[in-house]
Amino acid sequence: MDVFCKGCGMCCKLIPVKSRDKVLLRDGFQKVNDDFFESLIPLSSDSAKKINENYVKKVQEIFPMVKFYRCKYLNSENKCSLEKMPDFCKKFPSNPLAIIHDECGYIGEIFIKNEELKRKIRMIKEEMLDYETLIEMGDKDSASYKKIIDNLNRFVTKYKEFGSENW
Repeated sequence: MDVFCKGCGMCCKLIPVKSRDKVLLRDGFQKVNDDFFESLIPLSSDSAKKINENYVKKVQEIFPMVKFYRCKYLNSENKCSLEKMPDFCKKFPSNPLAIIHDECGYIGEIFIKNEELKRKIRMIKEEMLDYETLIEMGDKDSASYKKIIDNLNRFVTKYKEFGSENW
């Protein structure tokens, strides 16, 4: 157990998933294999809200069509009963876009990482504006600048569902 982890097991009690795509949403976007997906027990919306209504609302603000699951390997002591816990469970939360509940011990760390990502994206947007200005001025390297802008824009777009257009 990590220093920040409080051992509440909430990350295993309420797992937000885009079911159709089998993508975990709790730690950014993580495509999971069928074996892991089979370890998840679907929860009704009411059951999920009984576990932690604020967290459910927080996730649904970003992903309204999300479904919640519980890991069948979470034991009564809020620990994984598998001999070999999946890596993306061991490393959770590993992404600045991790959606964690407000009492999670990682809340401060994730906030800082999230702000660093937002700062990086704002800097990228400023860089794109610089290139756009050079293009408008008729710079001889305009074709190269357009390629650079496209690449930078692809990076920013990866975070669109998390609100990157407003960062």
